[in-house]
Amino acid sequence: MQQLLSSPEIQSAVLPFAVALLIYLGLRKLTETAWLWALCAAFLLSAGLINGTTFTPLTGTRKIILLVAASFAIAALLPAVLQGRNRQRVALALICLSALSWVFWTVASRMQPGAITLLALGCAALVACLALSFERIAGNTAKLHGAGLGLLLGTGLSATAAASALLGQLGLALAAASGGAFLGWVLVGGAHGSNQGRHTISTLPYVLAPASLGVAAVMFASLPWYALIPLAAIPLAVSLVPLKADSRFLRALLASLPALAIAIAVALWVWQTSGSDSGY
Repeated sequence: MQQLLSSPEIQSAVLPFAVALLIYLGLRKLTETAWLWALCAAFLLSAGLINGTTFTPLTGTRKIILLVAASFAIAALLPAVLQGRNRQRVALALICLSALSWVFWTVASRMQPGAITLLALGCAALVACLALSFERIAGNTAKLHGAGLGLLLGTGLSATAAASALLGQLGLALAAASGGAFLGWVLVGGAHGSNQGRHTISTLPYVLAPASLGVAAVMFASLPWYALIPLAAIPLAVSLVPLKADSRFLRALLASLPALAIAIAVALWVWQTSGSDSGY
């Protein structure tokens, strides 16, 4: 069993997918935030197997794990106490920018002022692009999770291709968990009268996770910064897809196809430009 659980394929694909699917199916009638708790549990389990349960020293990657895990709880609980789209929009931006500052400040503090400015502007632009794009599709479950799945998959594959196995595994585990919860919605739908995606703050994990993992792959590995541009365009591309089918399966398929196409194309491009080295 130990040998099986040490396999990257199990840690980053099979286990998070299965756990998220089962938890979503178990919670969907109890809460409209079932998908957030499903992804949180699946990610924590996978991260524990990938990174271990020790958080000392508190490296940048371990900070990302803590922040991503916290983002699920914040996204599930904050709408109850923070009403209004504008307030949630401001809260999402502040949380993301504060999180990125905490993760990368140690590295940024050793940079020249000009480089720090460029890093700050780049992070702010990335967060703004993802936040505004996901807000456009927050009320459409198929588009929200189709874009989230594609973005996380593209981030994980690109990080792996850029020679960062740890960041890549974390991104792929999140993608697999998103796919599991997404499949649960396709099979049985969500909670009756659910408005799980209508809150701007509910998109926080889909903004913070790829932003932090993507920037980390640029800072700590060899991912070109401009590879984040097409990845950040995934939710915008998904928002432009017309979804008029009655079937949840068809809506999910149509929403996922452009996201997956961009994700795979970017990952292949990064792999080719990075040479034969990879994260494995």
